[in-house]
Amino acid sequence: MVTVQVREFDAALQWYRDVLGLEVQWFEAGEFATLAAQESDTPVLAIATDHPERISATPGTGWTPTLEVQDLDAAVAELRSRGVVFDAGEEGADEGYRLVRVRDPEGNVLGITS
Repeated sequence: MVTVQVREFDAALQWYRDVLGLEVQWFEAGEFATLAAQESDTPVLAIATDHPERISATPGTGWTPTLEVQDLDAAVAELRSRGVVFDAGEEGADEGYRLVRVRDPEGNVLGITS
């Protein structure tokens, strides 16, 4: 899944849903939504406004790939043992998901979730 940080959540949601035909799955009004291809249960895209600091002044650079793992604790431990740099602490547990962000060697942010 790829998360796109957007400035105008409602407009972005309408475009991805009504123009591209993606189906809304998880929805937090004005803040976060996951979308899947029609007749699929697997989210392919998320749009979010929850991290405005991640929205670049350069259009088209607000994408964050997110990888899903079966066991987040094991994945985090393994990544730490490999010297991976974490971008922030874990988030989302109070909202029903768990997410950490890591940085690749060039500083690109990737999400890891379960």
